[in-house]
Amino acid sequence: MTDKEKLFQERVNRFMTTADLQEPDRVPVLSLVDTYAIAYANSTVEECLENPEKEREIYGKIYKDIYFDGAMEFGFSRAMKVYDALGSSAYFISEDGVTLQHRENCPMLPEDYDEFIADYKKFTDNVFFKRKYPNLNKPYPENKEALKKAAYEAAHLGKKISDNVKYLQDMGIPLIAGKLSLAPLDIIFDFYRGFVGTTLDIRRVPEKIKEAAEILVDYSIGLATGGADKMDPFPWVMTPLHIPTYLGPEKFGKFYWPSYKKFLLAVHERGGKVFAALEGLWDNYYEYLQELPKGLMIATLERDDIFKAKKAIGNTITLSGGMPLDKLKLGTKQECIDYAKKLVDQCAPGGGYIFTTNLVLLSSGDANPENLKAVNEFVHEYGKY
Repeated sequence: MTDKEKLFQERVNRFMTTADLQEPDRVPVLSLVDTYAIAYANSTVEECLENPEKEREIYGKIYKDIYFDGAMEFGFSRAMKVYDALGSSAYFISEDGVTLQHRENCPMLPEDYDEFIADYKKFTDNVFFKRKYPNLNKPYPENKEALKKAAYEAAHLGKKISDNVKYLQDMGIPLIAGKLSLAPLDIIFDFYRGFVGTTLDIRRVPEKIKEAAEILVDYSIGLATGGADKMDPFPWVMTPLHIPTYLGPEKFGKFYWPSYKKFLLAVHERGGKVFAALEGLWDNYYEYLQELPKGLMIATLERDDIFKAKKAIGNTITLSGGMPLDKLKLGTKQECIDYAKKLVDQCAPGGGYIFTTNLVLLSSGDANPENLKAVNEFVHEYGKY
């Protein structure tokens, strides 16, 4: 085994022990770096899209300069060329050349629920995709060529993602998320009905949207498991949670939690764990999270007070986050280190804590790189158990 292979396994063990709510050798330091890596390397999204090998060099620079034990993602993950082939402009590059923006494109109509519930796959293939992707409506053979090109680009994207994982592994750094899945109601929210449609449906057709979410449970499980009966405990299944904090606790318990909980328990029954990005403020939802089996979920917190969260749910769920981006952006190096020390002192005892930022890093102004480097190095040294 090479030194890099030993380092990789050492870091995997660090994350796995932490997620079992036990004390590892050190507090793990996780990267939530997204397109910030492009800005850090003085590059652009366009340069990444031109050449996968160049993209890996661009994203890899920050991992060579700043200490990390693992990464949530690595490389430019949006399927821009697939969307282009299908005529979709859902994603577009910002004027800074580094960050992406997203236009909501959710063309399912309220009157489509019955057809969706009857056979959501048939509805999606025969109706929904043609509304969502304009090039599928072109005359034959143009529509066929669009589909062929999209499939070609999707295959290249899959290979690129696989090569990116290997590139990072060769640096001794594991990706903590192996597969991506979505909660059933977030699938409806993100892809089919959008923000306005979903929130209106909850009031106007509550039973239909509950039934639609229930139907998608098996699909969510399939994304996470690939149909396997057994799962490895690492890497984890990533689930970004989008709509919950717009619902309030009562509607969350009625419309979101039942189908998402079924998904979570299915992953748990197969031996897997879920890394959940709790977007927004979740302190009114902790009672639901406490229903979960101990050690199933690793939750990264955005707006919650992580010190209160540690006391409230830290015995059930591994917590990730706590380092405020605004402090990394505007604070002095010593102020940042002092806050990192407070996080380790109060959240690390007993295990179940991963040090990282409270938000994903996207643009060049999100953090002073010198402050990010300082806190990561400090936690790596100070966070010994």
